[in-house]
This record gives sequence, C-alpha cells and structure tokens, in this order.
Amino acid sequence: MKKLFLVVLFLGINLSADLVSDGVIEYKNSNYTRAIELLTSACDASNMSGCYNLGVIYVNAKGIKKDYIKARELYTLACDNGYTDACANLGVFYENGLDVKIDYPHAKELYTKACDAGNFTGCHNLGVMYEKANGVQKDYRKAGEFYTQSCNNGVSEGCYNLGNFYRSGKGVRQNESTAKEFYGRACDLGNSDGCSRYKRLNEEGVK
Repeated sequence: MKKLFLVVLFLGINLSADLVSDGVIEYKNSNYTRAIELLTSACDASNMSGCYNLGVIYVNAKGIKKDYIKARELYTLACDNGYTDACANLGVFYENGLDVKIDYPHAKELYTKACDAGNFTGCHNLGVMYEKANGVQKDYRKAGEFYTQSCNNGVSEGCYNLGNFYRSGKGVRQNESTAKEFYGRACDLGNSDGCSRYKRLNEEGVK
C-alpha cells in the first residue's frame, strides 16, 4: 500500500522539446549540472515537461540538494498548465505533508485531475486514500476499483494491492488463486514484492 511518486524523466513535445530531450540525456549520463541548465531553460520557455522534470530532479536530489519546496513550485506550475504527471506528484506532497501542511481534500483533487486525464498513478494513489481513509471514508470497494484501473494500465502497485485484497478478503471474497494472479501481474510489471508473494503462494500449492 505504497504511495507512488512518478520519478522518471519525460521528453517534451513543444518547440523547446530539444532542450528537454538533451536535458534528459545529460541527466541519464550523470551530467547533472548540464541537465539542470537545459531543463531550466526549457521551463523558462514555458515547456511544462521541463518544469516537471526539474521537479523530479529536486526530489531525487541527484546533482542538487533535495528541495521539496522548489519541487512543489515546479509541479504546481506544470499541473496548473495541464501537465498531469505533475498533478499526481503534487498530490503526494499534500497528502504526506512534504514541506507543506497536510491537505487531504487538495490531494484528492489533484489525484482525481490526474486520474481523469489518464494518469494511472493518480488513480492508484486515490485507491490508497480510500484504503487508508486519508481524508475520505474508508471504502475498500472504491479502493479496489482504482487499483483495478491502475493495474489494467500498467501500474504494478495497483496489481500488488489487488493481490493483497484478494489474499485477505479485504472488500472482496477471499480467493488466494486470484491473489496469486494479481501478484503475478505485478511481478511481470517489475514489482519485486509481487514476485515474492507469487513465489510464496506457488510454494504453498496455490493454483
């Protein structure tokens, strides 16, 4: 039941996309100072991918001091201009109080904006809110719906959390075979915890 940050760098698609593309390449080659320069230029030119990626760098703290306040400012700018990956990350700030006062309604609003726009990390994080009752009434059925939406669209944690639901009977009829299926899907998507749970159920003879 982990809250997810999007921490990968994405390429831009407007006139300053070359700056973003070059910045991402420099970052992946550990040329952090140059990457920050390029992405800053892209952000200054109103490329929201550049702003988002700068926010990621401030969170990852590679080549620069971790700075949640600066990252939040960049995510807010990008989110307000329609870059929904930034909205999903910004929701994590407000749900967990990362250098900002916890604000569950605002976090839910941001996750919903991301989810409705097809950002399935946002959908997953909404599921966690309903499972943990963070600012909303606990609702395992609704949590399961968001986990299913995210799992069906490649978010491994959504599949893993569904596996947990079916294994424990949380909001669904307990079914270890179905749990194993979802752990397997999580594993296929690169989730090591899903692999471990799948292996354990397989050793226990669950078909």
